[in-house]
Amino acid sequence: MKRLFSGALILGVLLFSLQALADEPKIASPPKNKEEIIQRMKVTYNQHILPQDASPLVLEHLLEIGEVIIFYDNPPVVDWMSAAGILINAPIEIVFETITDFDHYSEFVPMTEKAVAHKIYDNFYQVDYQLNVRLAIISYKMNYGVYHYHRPPYRSDWCYAWGDFENNMCIGFYELIPTADGKRTMAFYSVYSQPRSRLLRYIYSKNPVLEKLINVSTATLVIRAIKQEAEKRYKEQGGKITHLSKPKPIFQVLEEDPESMKKILAQGKLLLLEDTSPVYVTAGSLVKADLKESWKVISNFPRYPEFIPGVKSVDCLGWGEKGPKYHWEIDMDLGIFHYKYGYDAEYVIKAPYLARWTIPIKDKPPAEGFWKLIPVDSQTLIFN
Repeated sequence: MKRLFSGALILGVLLFSLQALADEPKIASPPKNKEEIIQRMKVTYNQHILPQDASPLVLEHLLEIGEVIIFYDNPPVVDWMSAAGILINAPIEIVFETITDFDHYSEFVPMTEKAVAHKIYDNFYQVDYQLNVRLAIISYKMNYGVYHYHRPPYRSDWCYAWGDFENNMCIGFYELIPTADGKRTMAFYSVYSQPRSRLLRYIYSKNPVLEKLINVSTATLVIRAIKQEAEKRYKEQGGKITHLSKPKPIFQVLEEDPESMKKILAQGKLLLLEDTSPVYVTAGSLVKADLKESWKVISNFPRYPEFIPGVKSVDCLGWGEKGPKYHWEIDMDLGIFHYKYGYDAEYVIKAPYLARWTIPIKDKPPAEGFWKLIPVDSQTLIFN
């Protein structure tokens, strides 16, 4: 606890000094026409959540289970991007109205002290923000502006205008996809930024995962706030909130449309945060290896320390009531956080498609997890 407090205090001191170490902000003039808009927003303009010919039902059924985060492996210009998505119980017009109501962001978007939109021409705005970022005992100010280009009612992209970011790197988008019945909205928010502060860039260079965590946590906070506000507005207008009694089982959703799932995972990795307590996270990836080769790697647990960071050892303990038992030793170093733990897990193996495990926890229900492999063409969809 003392170590965690000391780390947070040091990080707070570092962040407090960021503005002193930052260069003077650059101001980017607004694009003059649509061609210049597309060029300025080239990182996101054609970056879509749903690939061409992929069924939106796959996303809809995933979002009925929980929040979806997508990591893009190869976007243009930048090394990576992420997007966080949520299912909003309101039609798309209400959600679009909410995401573009910048002047009221301070009332419902976390850490936003002020946002002011200036219309430049039809569907094109400059939005200036004043943020007060608060993380536990850490607090620091951030001021910046972006240019927003709306494509109602499905899309709004933005790019840097001025402020606390490096190389004009403050980019992102909202994308909205109606559900099959048109009564709800699949809403995604993506943001990517590079701060001007030399100190913060140094911290990110030493702990690259920290940069991704901050971008993902920001996107998750914003999209949750949009959901809450849009549903409130819809209800105030007399709308009826539609809730499903129970989503489809996760295995059924993962298997229902392998071709569409392949198209989604061809863009990058996927995370599904189930709407449960405790929260279960399912990660998905497209592997360029057939089912046999993929299973050979996945099922050889003692070799995990050779290629999975943080796994120090995996030892077979023999057989339990349902299948093999293994002892795992984990040593995770995330820069400012470092922790070790060990556990025993018992497995149910159904080669070459499924490995399920349970981890006993004293005085609590056991933790559960799985590896799920789905062949598609000569490749494999792998979920954990």
